Amino acid sequence: MKSLNALLLTVFAGSALLSGCQKREHSAPTSAADSTSSYLIDTVRSMPPQQQLTLNGSVTFDRDDVIQVFPLVSGNVEKINAPLGAYVQKGQALATIRSGDISTYVNDYQADKADLEVALQSEKNVTAQYKAGFASETDYLTARSAVKKAEEELSKSANILRVYGGSSSSGNPYFTVKAPIAGYVVQRDVNAGQDLRSDSQNPLFTVSSLKQVWVMANVYEQDIPLVRQGQPVTVQLLAYPDKVFKGTIDNVSSVLDEQARVLKVRVVLANPSGLLKPDMFATVHAQLNSTPNAQSQLAVPQKAIVFDRDQYYVVVQTAPNKYAVREVAISQNTTRYAFVTGGDLKAGDQVVTEGSLLIYNDLMG
Repeated sequence: MKSLNALLLTVFAGSALLSGCQKREHSAPTSAADSTSSYLIDTVRSMPPQQQLTLNGSVTFDRDDVIQVFPLVSGNVEKINAPLGAYVQKGQALATIRSGDISTYVNDYQADKADLEVALQSEKNVTAQYKAGFASETDYLTARSAVKKAEEELSKSANILRVYGGSSSSGNPYFTVKAPIAGYVVQRDVNAGQDLRSDSQNPLFTVSSLKQVWVMANVYEQDIPLVRQGQPVTVQLLAYPDKVFKGTIDNVSSVLDEQARVLKVRVVLANPSGLLKPDMFATVHAQLNSTPNAQSQLAVPQKAIVFDRDQYYVVVQTAPNKYAVREVAISQNTTRYAFVTGGDLKAGDQVVTEGSLLIYNDLMG
């Protein structure tokens, strides 16, 4: 009797399993079939597993293509003309500083100008006396030397005033901080009303063209042997989930970060369209060498994977306008492929990538 019950139980379980499989394999409803032109199909591949190391990092500006702007004078910041992130042209005003230094330079210029006028008048008088025989040649040469010295002092004062942006025609004590290059203000460490010292070690502004950026990624100690300079990588950002940026590891640091206990690696990426911005979070996928003689596995594009109810599925095109949902297990993920087992898949099968979730919902609904 126990044997008969066990036999019936086995038959019942087999029938239920067959029924469950049949529910996942049938023609797509008319609504899906009529829009198959919007679906994209790709092929199941058989390939050795691609090893990949995933690193976390962030975007920063290229420190080889950056200019830091320091205060040349002391004073009080009256106005900020360029907010953080603004694009500025070369020579554009970044900030205005009311400075006592500029007043000093203007006063020095005015004093040297007055001294030159006095020297010129004295030379004129001495020259007339010298020609009339009432002054010696020494007096004449001394007067001319005084004029030359006064001209040199005035030229020096004028150059200093010009360097610091002061005006010789007005006594306004203002210094204008100007952009040394065209680019983006990627750092700003100054606010209106702030007092400045000319010997400050902190830059007021940092300007970068952002034509290319750095991605700084963290490598934990156990993964250090897996990374090397020149290694190809792909970079993904939260802001652009459908974009993959390709690059190589440009530099591997020789010093561990004392706090985080990680090694920094640098990836240089071209940024012609300005999509990559400093401080964006980045995920770096470093391509590793495949294990020698590794056995090939089935791989499907990442977009073909559907996750539902704690399981992974793919939608297989079994015939024109006929689709089947297959449950699979993922053994490894890379940026492009998911290596899968199960689902009665074989190399060459056609799986849906774009529109797979829509068909899945139609078939399983």
